[in-house]
Amino acid sequence: MKPSIYIGLDIGTTSIKISAVTQELTPVYEMQYAYDYLTPCKGWTEIDPDTWVEIALEGLKELFQHVPAETVAGIGITGQMHTTVFVDKHGFSVRPAIMWNDNRTKNSLPVIKQTLITNPQTAHISKIVSTGSPLASLLWVKENEPESYQQISKFLIAKDYIKLKLTGTYSTDYCDASTSSLYDLTTDQWSKEVQELFELDTEIFPSIQPASTVVGILTPEVCERLGIEQQLPVVSGTGDNVASALVSGSFKHDQPLVSLGTSGVVVIPNSQHQLKKVGKNVVAKITKDDRSIITQGTVQAGAKVNSWWLENILYTKEYAKEQNQISKELLGENDVLFFPHMNGEKTLFANPHLKGAFVGLSLETTREEMYLAVLEGLAFGIRQLFKSMRNEEQPEYFTIVGGGAKSDLWIKLFANILGYPIKRVLAAQEAVHGAAILAMMGVEGFVDFPEVDYQLVQPDPMLVKKYNGRYQSYLKLTQLFLLAGGDEN
Repeated sequence: MKPSIYIGLDIGTTSIKISAVTQELTPVYEMQYAYDYLTPCKGWTEIDPDTWVEIALEGLKELFQHVPAETVAGIGITGQMHTTVFVDKHGFSVRPAIMWNDNRTKNSLPVIKQTLITNPQTAHISKIVSTGSPLASLLWVKENEPESYQQISKFLIAKDYIKLKLTGTYSTDYCDASTSSLYDLTTDQWSKEVQELFELDTEIFPSIQPASTVVGILTPEVCERLGIEQQLPVVSGTGDNVASALVSGSFKHDQPLVSLGTSGVVVIPNSQHQLKKVGKNVVAKITKDDRSIITQGTVQAGAKVNSWWLENILYTKEYAKEQNQISKELLGENDVLFFPHMNGEKTLFANPHLKGAFVGLSLETTREEMYLAVLEGLAFGIRQLFKSMRNEEQPEYFTIVGGGAKSDLWIKLFANILGYPIKRVLAAQEAVHGAAILAMMGVEGFVDFPEVDYQLVQPDPMLVKKYNGRYQSYLKLTQLFLLAGGDEN
């Protein structure tokens, strides 16, 4: 019997997800494994990348106890973008990986940007390089840990290190390459000018492969540890936002996607390689001939503002109870505004020093008004981000995924603050399932997977009108906040 099961791996910021699905994307096995990263200094976030490897191997071993290996046709992979691993000539990590949300390079960014501006071929990169970018992280290691830098044979992104350990091969994909600040979007290859400007050895740059390309097979050593005989093919994989856009159907219809996870990400796809002036232009290149671009921007605090307010301030985990206490009559009428950029901002203001704020508090302000302001604030921030990166064509709807999409209230707020219908997929379709689709495409070629069940939440015209007014107040707040806080870049 022909193998018909595909495995997806998602190397997330705080957990690893593993899913086995049929060709119709029906899950047959799914698990999630939490882990913690390190914060050795204020503003630093690191992890021993072998933490991911151990979890992934143990998770796959457990999977194969439930899913016969002979029924599996291939493995796809996705994960957090930007997180950089530094590997020596033997394939071992020379120091902890520097994660995407690391802020150690914030004081060196102005110098990096000024250097990039000196060359017309790299000036555009100065707009997207940020703390946590592979370029910034590489330069930090070069300057502050020269002995570690001298040992680097290749740098890899998080998912690529897992591929190395599974297959023994070194590669990345176009998504992670094009968002690294080390890539030339006009030539679709590593930027020679960046390498020359910062004296980076060309040998440390991995090869770039389309996301669905089979890059290798499981090594005999890995198969032995997993207790299987099949040396399964593994594809190049892609960043989690491209994987989410793929499984949501965003590429098929060129409709925007919002991911409400650790960060709040806006993803706007187009199929004609259209580059935008605001946001990160991400080369999807699912297949060799694919010309799709997604323009991506981030509200860094994302859905974390929700857990921050409830767990850190109110000391409760009863999310549904707190949201149910918010009166429907309060929607669009809230006098409290919340500025959601609690841990810096990369896309619109390029200011890692930005912080959050409440405005409009009075002695009559209630707990419910403050919580609603938190939820509204992120939606306002997402709207502002979308407006700066949108396609010329009006969207028909937004797809929203991630943990925040589980909230009925938040989905309703997004529909009315954005002013468009919200498509919420009812089945759990996440980046990990996009990874499985990539494996399917790599092994079988083009895959036209079926439409999944979804709920379409329509905006209320009266609430849209009210929230348009509140959004204008939010924009004024934004301008005042920027003037008060300054733009250090």
